[in-house]
Amino acid sequence: MYIVEEFPRLFSIETSGKSLKTPFFVPAISSIKADWEIFGYVDLIEKVGYPGFLISAYDIFKLEKKEKKILMKVLSNYTDKRVFVFLDNGNYEAYWYKNNTWSLNKLKTVLARVYPDFCFSFDIFWDGDRSVKKHVKETITSIAKTAGMQKTGSTIALIHSNPELFPKVTRKIVDYINPEIVAIPERELGFSVFQKSQTVKKIRDELDRTKKPIPIHILGTGNPISILIFTLCGADMYDALDWSNAFVDPKTGQLFHFSQKDLVDCQCKVCKMKKVPYNYQVLAHNLIFYVEFLDKIRDSIRNEEIDVVLNEYLREEDVSKIKRVIGSK
Repeated sequence: MYIVEEFPRLFSIETSGKSLKTPFFVPAISSIKADWEIFGYVDLIEKVGYPGFLISAYDIFKLEKKEKKILMKVLSNYTDKRVFVFLDNGNYEAYWYKNNTWSLNKLKTVLARVYPDFCFSFDIFWDGDRSVKKHVKETITSIAKTAGMQKTGSTIALIHSNPELFPKVTRKIVDYINPEIVAIPERELGFSVFQKSQTVKKIRDELDRTKKPIPIHILGTGNPISILIFTLCGADMYDALDWSNAFVDPKTGQLFHFSQKDLVDCQCKVCKMKKVPYNYQVLAHNLIFYVEFLDKIRDSIRNEEIDVVLNEYLREEDVSKIKRVIGSK
C-alpha cells in the first residue's frame, strides 16, 4: 500500500491498482439492523458505483455453505475491480448476538478464503485495571497476528483506550510497529462531540510528530456533521451503518428516520426517479450524498475555505468552538 499526503490533511491511498482520497466514508454492511440480505446491499453499492464497502467476517462465517461460496466469488470480483473491500473483524456482530465463542481463529478461517484490501485487527478492548504497557503489548500482538493471517491487503491497526490515554497509547503502538492506518472507535473518544473532537485532535497531533503519513479511521461514525468536524480535527476515514438505516437531508446534513424521506424536499437524481422501490431510493440517495459531501469537505480544505463549509452546517457559536479545537482563527 502507498500513502501520500497530497495536501495538509488530505491523503491519497493506493493499493492493488486502486486509489481513494480522504476524507472517505466506508458504508458498512452488517446483519445487525439489516432489512436486506448481504447480497442486496453489495449489489446496490455496485450499481450506484460507490468505491468501497465494509463487510463483517462474522456474517461471512455464519453464512450457509452455498451462500458463502457465492459471496466469496462476489468479493473476489470486487477485489479485482476498483472497489475497496474492507473486512471488519466480526466482534461488533458477535457482541450484539451475545456470541462469546467468536475468536481470532474463526477470523482466520474467513481470511483463508477472503482477500480484502483492508482488514481491521482483532480487538483488544480497554481494561482500566490493566497497565498501559500490557494493553499496548497485547494490542501489538493482536495486530501482528491479524496481519499474519491475511493473504492480501493491509491490516488497519484497531486501537482501544480512553479519551485521556488515547494519544499516548496510539503513539506507543505506532512507534513499535509502524502501522499504515490506525483505527479508533468513536464511542471511546468521549461523550460530547466537542470532547471527541478534542481527543481526535490530540491523537492527530501525536501522529504528526512521527513525520509519517498515517491516516486515522474512526469506527462507527456515519453522521455527516461528525464526519465534518472530525475531519477538520485530523481524522480521515469512517465507517458506520447510518447510510443503511437513516435518510440524510442534503441541505443540513442531519439524519432523518429511514421512513421520513418524503418529509425532505430532495431533488437529487435518485429521489426524482419514479417507480423506484423506497428502500433502494433511500440507500442510493445516501451514498450519492456521501460522495458529494466528502468532495465538498475536500475542496474546502484544499482551497483553505473551511469557514464556508462549517457555516453551512453549524451554528455560529459551534463553528467558533470547533475552530478553537483545531487552532484556526
